[in-house]
Amino acid sequence: MKIGCLILASGQGKRFGSNKLLADLCGRPLLAHTLDCLPASVFAKTLVVTRWPQVADLCAARGVACLLHDREDRSDVIRLGIRYMEGMDGCLVCQGDQPLCRPASLAALAQAFERQPECIHRLAWQGVGASPVLFGAAHFSALASLPPKTGGSAVLKQCPQQIRLTEAQSPCELWDADTPEALERIARALQSPPLP
Repeated sequence: MKIGCLILASGQGKRFGSNKLLADLCGRPLLAHTLDCLPASVFAKTLVVTRWPQVADLCAARGVACLLHDREDRSDVIRLGIRYMEGMDGCLVCQGDQPLCRPASLAALAQAFERQPECIHRLAWQGVGASPVLFGAAHFSALASLPPKTGGSAVLKQCPQQIRLTEAQSPCELWDADTPEALERIARALQSPPLP
């Protein structure tokens, strides 16, 4: 099966106070850590969708495909990204500010999808689903026609019976960096010794 990865990196950082994707996290931009989480052998395509030219420059330097846009609405951002996934059997939708996802957890999510490609697969902790989410190609049309001001959660609400959860190895994998305080918590986790 061919699985794509769509990284949403278009947030305006209103709660953070600046472009959080380029914020320093242990000496490197936050988004660089997120990109490093992706197990390269799992994804046939990877695309970062952003409104930030600096993010596009970072992606270019790393050889990662990037779509630069000027749209405001989250639904437009997802629609632009999902078009790039034509020909994929599924697409993992990630947030650009979740740098603690482990490659092994994302690989497990992909394996769960390969076993049940008709389902929607979410990374979870203790039975509570979160982001990232892996959608099968059957849901691409719904993602491409989301109502204004909505995201992939609108599709999840339409298909609750199709959702399957894959447990993360640690709760911190689901953390995002919406505020400077959240980024500090992520930095502390990165600097802590890994759990056995």
